[in-house]
Amino acid sequence: MILIAAIVTIIVAFSFRPMITRILGADRQKFFSRYNHVNKNHKILDWTIRGVAIILIIVLGWIQISMIRNGGEVKWYLATYTVLFAMFPLTELLRAYMEWKHADNRNNYKVTLSEIGFLACLTVVIFSTGFFGAFELNF
Repeated sequence: MILIAAIVTIIVAFSFRPMITRILGADRQKFFSRYNHVNKNHKILDWTIRGVAIILIIVLGWIQISMIRNGGEVKWYLATYTVLFAMFPLTELLRAYMEWKHADNRNNYKVTLSEIGFLACLTVVIFSTGFFGAFELNF
């Protein structure tokens, strides 16, 4: 049952963007080409966000290791996954802004914003249900 839920979730997540792109009449992207930047400024800002995120992950990992060695407890806001949960929406919001400001097709930013909202809702549902009862999450 869990495997079926996982497969359905993956299919729904990967088919959302092509469906909303067709509905809104936006430009199609290649399947695994998320590095197609709108312009040079977008590329620089995107890689800056990614670089800062990598540095933060390394620093927070080091802080966590030192806290655990000293007998302390790791706080959720110092966990490295919080950087990832912050980085992905930031890069996508940057993409939406750059598409809104500089793209030829004005519907591209609507697709990106729709995808951010959909994936945020999907993440909340998955975490609030413990992946549909598969895991017990203790936050």
